Amino acid sequence: MRPFLLFSVMLFTGISAFAQNCTLDIAVSGMHSDKGTCYLSLYHSDKGFPKDPKAAFRLAYASIVNGISTFRFEKIPSGSYAVACYHDENGNHKLDNNFFGIPTEGTGTSNNATGFFGPPKFKDAKFLLQRDTALTIRIRY
Repeated sequence: MRPFLLFSVMLFTGISAFAQNCTLDIAVSGMHSDKGTCYLSLYHSDKGFPKDPKAAFRLAYASIVNGISTFRFEKIPSGSYAVACYHDENGNHKLDNNFFGIPTEGTGTSNNATGFFGPPKFKDAKFLLQRDTALTIRIRY
């Protein structure tokens, strides 16, 4: 009787007993050349977003064709996420910055969020993943 009661409570409160896995397709556009690589970090919390890829939930990189890179993440649990990406045009495997810490290579985030005197915040870039989803991110230089 107890398992039935637990299931009933979960059903009526909107809590799912099973997390849904989703596929997330991301197209990154606006790169001004096909040189280098596009690096992408998928975060499930604000920890490290957008500057620390070691804190990301998933990492990926892709070649650039006609100014566009595409990514596919499968079996991602439903929830809130944010994406940060950059165009590593010179191929040194890092985002280059000038003396003031401002990126000298193109960057982008989900929701095409921008920061005010700094990088965008997780809350501005986050999106809710509940089903298979496709996103487009525009790189800015």
